[in-house]
Amino acid sequence: MRRLHLVHRRPSTTILFRALLAALAALLVAPALPGAPARAAGPTVVSLTFDDGGYDQFANARPLLDARGMRGTFYINSGRVGASGYMSQSDLATLAAAGHEIGGHTVSHADLNALSADDQRREICNDRVALLGMGFTVKNLAYPYGSANATTKQVAAECGYNSARSVGGVVSPGSCSGCPYAESTPPVDPYFTQTPDSVRDTTTLEQLKTYVTQAETHGGGWVQLVMHHVCDGCGGDYEVSPATLAAFLDWLAPRAATGTTVRTVDEVVGGALKPGVPGPSLSSADPNELVQNASLESVGTNSLPSCFQFGGFGTNSYAWSRTTDAHTGSYAEQVTVSSWSSGDRKLVTRQDTGACAPAAVAGHTYSAKVWYRGSWSATSRVQLVVYYRNAAGGWVYWLTGPALPVSAAWAQTPAYVTPPVPAGATALSFGLALVGTGTLLTDDYSLRDTSA
Repeated sequence: MRRLHLVHRRPSTTILFRALLAALAALLVAPALPGAPARAAGPTVVSLTFDDGGYDQFANARPLLDARGMRGTFYINSGRVGASGYMSQSDLATLAAAGHEIGGHTVSHADLNALSADDQRREICNDRVALLGMGFTVKNLAYPYGSANATTKQVAAECGYNSARSVGGVVSPGSCSGCPYAESTPPVDPYFTQTPDSVRDTTTLEQLKTYVTQAETHGGGWVQLVMHHVCDGCGGDYEVSPATLAAFLDWLAPRAATGTTVRTVDEVVGGALKPGVPGPSLSSADPNELVQNASLESVGTNSLPSCFQFGGFGTNSYAWSRTTDAHTGSYAEQVTVSSWSSGDRKLVTRQDTGACAPAAVAGHTYSAKVWYRGSWSATSRVQLVVYYRNAAGGWVYWLTGPALPVSAAWAQTPAYVTPPVPAGATALSFGLALVGTGTLLTDDYSLRDTSA
């Protein structure tokens, strides 16, 4: 019987090479998985950032960070420094001395997308100039609401910032399909860096951990966590409990042994400290006039004239509107109080630490005048109010002028001359207050130094 001999031959080298080329070609043309996030390269870095400068951050977040040897980045609105509920300049100095970073967040927490390019420059540049003037090293910016466009990014660079942060755009549990798991280092767009969604009162400890672990397991990268209030019940939706933050930091600290570290934004982005660049002036052509945008022609968010702010307190119902019924120029501002139990409503020159607030010299006296018209009942009144900024950067109520007569036609208030400005005061704010029901229109604000 013949035996069949099966001969096993090895494939030739040529056949193997061709097969390898075919496999490589298949990999190169294979489509990416739908919605697959791009991987960030390198180790995982976490930045703990805090927006708005609320005092609860100083009271509650700072001790937690310091106790664990961690440093955070605190984004500050210079116009709020020293105001009720916000950190003072001394508080910020304490943070900086401990190694925490002070960043910019605009003068008044403006929605930048709603502003002209020049008003964006005033908000972004003047905020940085003010914080630099307080002695802080200010290199990085956080856009309020994460809101920015191409103009905003250009302005941030022009104002001397090394980076600017948005909010969102990184995977947040259940909210972002196809987003990256972390920002890259260095960031692809340093003037629009990406983060998970802001931490809120509904954000759990497990979600905070997930922001970190998902980066660790997908190639690493930069995880910026955005926090606002650190308290129990003081910040509405945008708060994190100190207990939750403490537990998260305790979980995060030992991960440094495996390559996940905590760094400030400046430590991640780097770059030299650039000089401050003031925003464009709104000053009057009259060199003796201290009010910027005195005729209310330049406008920012929500019909609010640039370098002014709405004010008021108490229980009342009111509505503000920008009107073309002006004394001079094209616009004036109008407030209508429809019901009143207490308090007032007013438009005053902006109470900031930047370039809008009229500078004051201690010991000098100042003359304030405003054009007005409107109607209000005999039980209501309109009067001029004056504030000053103290040496710590906080704003203090100072004076109330006499009640003004009702005038249906435009009329100018009599010049109200202040007493000598108190020692330590550095700036003034003033305007007309409507106390009670009625309608008040204001235009053409004037403040002059009578001692000069």
